[in-house]
Amino acid sequence: MKNKRVIILLLVMAAAFAYLVLIGMREGSMYYLEVPEFLKDMNRYETGKIRINGRVDLKSLKYDPKRVVLSFKLKDANGPGYIRVKYNGSPPDLIKKDGVTLVAEGSYDKAQGLFVARKLLIKCPSKYESRSDKP
Repeated sequence: MKNKRVIILLLVMAAAFAYLVLIGMREGSMYYLEVPEFLKDMNRYETGKIRINGRVDLKSLKYDPKRVVLSFKLKDANGPGYIRVKYNGSPPDLIKKDGVTLVAEGSYDKAQGLFVARKLLIKCPSKYESRSDKP
């Protein structure tokens, strides 16, 4: 009888662990796209969280300190495409650097026609990359 209880307890614990892993994978998984990939099929990504990589268009950068809202265009480094981005929060320190690459994490709001970012991740500037001209 005691062995049966232990087996049932282990099965319940294994099921609970599997459930938590499944929930964690669902919450943590999201698409990682470049600007042109997103623009090609925006409606596909209307529901769910995604990450979009692109360059910040400094001319479009606007910050409203009263409402703590940052808006800008995230553009393709090699083409004319761009995505309008809105972020509720303070701007990252390096966002005003020319040519900064950024990953915006959030969701696409089709009604407003913009990407609502929950998190902004600035990629390391190229000055940290190794030089190829050194022997």
